[in-house]
Amino acid sequence: MMKMNKVCIVCMGDSITEGYGLKEQESYPYLLQQRLGKDYEVINAGVTAHCVTDERMPDGSVLGLPYTHTERYAQGLAAKGDIYVVLLGTNDAQDGVLDDRSGVDPWSDIFSRREHFIMHYERILKDIRQANPAARIYAGRPTPVLECIWPKHQQKYLDVILEKLDEVGRRNPDIVMFDLYSAFREKGDTWLKAIYQEDGLHPGAEGAAYIAEIVEKIIRE
Repeated sequence: MMKMNKVCIVCMGDSITEGYGLKEQESYPYLLQQRLGKDYEVINAGVTAHCVTDERMPDGSVLGLPYTHTERYAQGLAAKGDIYVVLLGTNDAQDGVLDDRSGVDPWSDIFSRREHFIMHYERILKDIRQANPAARIYAGRPTPVLECIWPKHQQKYLDVILEKLDEVGRRNPDIVMFDLYSAFREKGDTWLKAIYQEDGLHPGAEGAAYIAEIVEKIIRE
């Protein structure tokens, strides 16, 4: 992928990056491109429903949907970006409880492997460093989970994943951590409920615009 002297930014992540429930022009990477202008090339490498964790079930099948198995992940690395913005962890904070709460789907009980989260996240950082040793890496603490229509997603699990991300930051001083979680919480519950989609998990258009604003600021700094 030819960069033509533009600063290449690869936005890695899940549905919050890809723009689930939003028009393409409402996704945060698209808005980030508009904010930064023609001297930058922003690549949306987000993939809905995917997680950091990359492990096997007892029968040998893959647990959940590991982000590192996706084509967009491979393309993001192949772009050899100057900047990588990694926003992952929301889908690692799920316990597999079925929508009717009648049981647990072990395939999506990703939270059960939480003690391995740091190892898998650092694998992504290693891949990025190998793709471009000079790349600047920004790692985000994800947005809050509200009253989610999917009971497997709960804030109490995200709290644990946030602690794991903080440890990643301590262990990897070369990356820049940024905190979407606190930035959203500081806006207050009324604002949060108003700007989230009905599923209680994904920020809507206003939320995506706020993410783009925050990411632009840390990049320009």
